[in-house]
Amino acid sequence: MLPSVAAEMKGEVIVRPIKLLLAGLLLSSLLGTGESFGATVPNTTRTDSGGGVTVKVTPLDSTAKGDLRFQIAFDTHSVDLDRYDLKSLTVLRDGAANIYHPTNVESKGSGHHRQATVTFAKLKNSAKRIELVIKGVAGVQERVFRWDIE
Repeated sequence: MLPSVAAEMKGEVIVRPIKLLLAGLLLSSLLGTGESFGATVPNTTRTDSGGGVTVKVTPLDSTAKGDLRFQIAFDTHSVDLDRYDLKSLTVLRDGAANIYHPTNVESKGSGHHRQATVTFAKLKNSAKRIELVIKGVAGVQERVFRWDIE
C-alpha cells in the first residue's frame, strides 16, 4: 500500500469512532437520559370556589433543578385580591407530612383577576401525593388542591 493511502485509512479509522461518539452524545442530549429531576405532577387543573372567589391551580413542568411550579389563577367580582400575599398564604405538603414554603412567587394582574406562578423546592422524598394549600383567601380557611405524583 502506498504511504499516503495508508495514512488516509489510518486517519479514517480514528475519525469514524469519534464521529459515532459525537453523534451518540448529541442524540442522548436530545432524547434525555431518562433521569428524573424531580416529581412529575400531571398538569391537570384543580378548581375551588368559595367566599366569592374561584381559584384554579395548574401544575407546570418542573425545572431541571426539580423545583415544582404551579400557576394559580384567582377570579372574583366582589373581593379585592391585591391584599393577599401568596408567598405567606401558600404551602405545599407531601405524603410524608413535609411542608414546603414557596421559594418564589411571580404575580400579575390586580383587583378581581390575578395570576401567579408559585415555585417550591424539590421534594425531600419520593412522595406519591402532594397538596397545594392556600390559606385564608376570602374567608375560606384552607383551599386544598391534590395530585397523585407520577
